[in-house]
Amino acid sequence: MPSQAESVNQTQVTTPALTIRPAAESDLETLGALLTALSDLSRYHRFQAPIPTPPRPALLRHLLHPTGAAWLATRADHPLAHAMWAWATPTSVPGASSPEKIAELAVVVADGEQGKGLGVRMLTVAAADAVEAGATHFLLVVGASNERSLGMVRRRWPGAVGERDGSLLSFVVPARPAAGPRSEVRPRELCRTTGR
Repeated sequence: MPSQAESVNQTQVTTPALTIRPAAESDLETLGALLTALSDLSRYHRFQAPIPTPPRPALLRHLLHPTGAAWLATRADHPLAHAMWAWATPTSVPGASSPEKIAELAVVVADGEQGKGLGVRMLTVAAADAVEAGATHFLLVVGASNERSLGMVRRRWPGAVGERDGSLLSFVVPARPAAGPRSEVRPRELCRTTGR
């Protein structure tokens, strides 16, 4: 009869590695699957508007090819998260002046992966890439009811003041990568697998 330690070792399950990589045109179906699997609340928090199921190809292409860059996180080819940054025009950003180079950051995480730090990891990659591209400020647009995202913004930029526009809060913060694992602040070298 096996000892208790042997029995435990025999029942351990290994989790496939998490991969964070730049998004590509070939990810149209993968990103569509991620967005389709989201709860209505998660979709609303990300887009602040209803999106069709499945999402339209034009929306998916915009998310894969923003004016900045985009990434996907997968595990065993299963999509878990998408992050991106895109240039924002200072005239469209509350409280911004024209010489600022503002990068809007955005992330969406599969419902089962929320609250585990994956969103911060993804934003860390996007923020670092935006800084490399010359961003001086970040724009984060968060739904006033999205407590998790608001908490993340307030923890990483404690002095940030959100300007309210209906159900949205817009934060313009100094550009620096969101606090996260330092090993992931080199997005150009990313294309690698990380354990979790």
